Amino acid sequence: MEVGNQIQEQSLAYTQKEEQKPLVTELWATRQVSNKIRVKNLAKRSGLPLIWVDKVPGSNSKKGMEKLNAERGVLLLRDRSSPFIEQFQHPIGRCAKFYKRTAYNNCNFWCEYCYLYLTFRTQPVSTHFINYEKMYDEIIKFDRSKIPKSLRVLNLGELGDPLAVDYITGFAKQIIPFMPEHAPRTRLLFLTKSDCVDEILPLDHGGQSIISFSINTEKVFKELEHRTASPESRLAAAEKVRKAGYEVRLRIDPVIFYSTWEKDYSELVDNIFQFIRPTRITIGEYRPSNGLADHIGSRFPDSPLLHINKSLVREGGKLRYPENQRVKMFRTIVEEIRRNDPEVDISLCKEPPSIWKAVGLSVKRLSCNCVN
Repeated sequence: MEVGNQIQEQSLAYTQKEEQKPLVTELWATRQVSNKIRVKNLAKRSGLPLIWVDKVPGSNSKKGMEKLNAERGVLLLRDRSSPFIEQFQHPIGRCAKFYKRTAYNNCNFWCEYCYLYLTFRTQPVSTHFINYEKMYDEIIKFDRSKIPKSLRVLNLGELGDPLAVDYITGFAKQIIPFMPEHAPRTRLLFLTKSDCVDEILPLDHGGQSIISFSINTEKVFKELEHRTASPESRLAAAEKVRKAGYEVRLRIDPVIFYSTWEKDYSELVDNIFQFIRPTRITIGEYRPSNGLADHIGSRFPDSPLLHINKSLVREGGKLRYPENQRVKMFRTIVEEIRRNDPEVDISLCKEPPSIWKAVGLSVKRLSCNCVN
């Protein structure tokens, strides 16, 4: 077993049967929802019984897999009253002020490092908002606004994985062709760990949808990214959507330090280019918010992340690897990318200019995952 800031070699606390269960086993809807016909159609598509609830469920006192199943084994359908489109403001200015469009709250995958456990600590049940008409109106208004071209991208992946349960909602094949017809100046960004892309391949996307896959080493996938598609399955899906004319970006995030990290991340990069030539690769480190550890521990009491957190330093409201350590990790990955493709755009996620420069990246032109 490895300790400190490295991944432990240990068996997962999940049975093979648990890993193979469907992501969603219960479909719920609030009684106040405005479009009950849409709810019933989604229930029919899912093949799951529909359970009506009087209010959005709050937090619960369950632990471990019981807690995960209660929160992420459910998909709740309801209306969204707050805006669908909002601008992201990084608390210390380490990020472009990109725009997020919220179709989902929370995620049905079980990644141990997921920041959404903290974000939705009071309403942890995974949710899909189905008052699409309100969303469409906001998109059209956004498209007609004077937003700079560089920020004219709506990120669907900030508060949930937009393709994880698309096999139930079918939402992607509705919103993707909506854009060329009604919002021709705006693009969508799907960020996913899913490989379920077949339904979007034949769509008329007009070049306005970017499909971005979050990818990691085989070890990180097996230890921490439960119930997601494998790295190779994601890369195969990425090549499918590229052939269908979509722009494809990749995120290597979160980069995690462990005993064989250098070999594993180098092999990951080599494997990427055996499958696909992405237009852009963004790299980010493991950077949990203060307070996330308690939420990880209540769901994954044996998580190696609980050991890693103890060796991180506090910086800008986050726990992070020391600067020299993350520079070494980033530089190793950047050099391997450049060896495979000298021309591909490379960026860092939520890092100050000093780190970009130390890694050998230019800060003159912002080209991270969430912007044009």
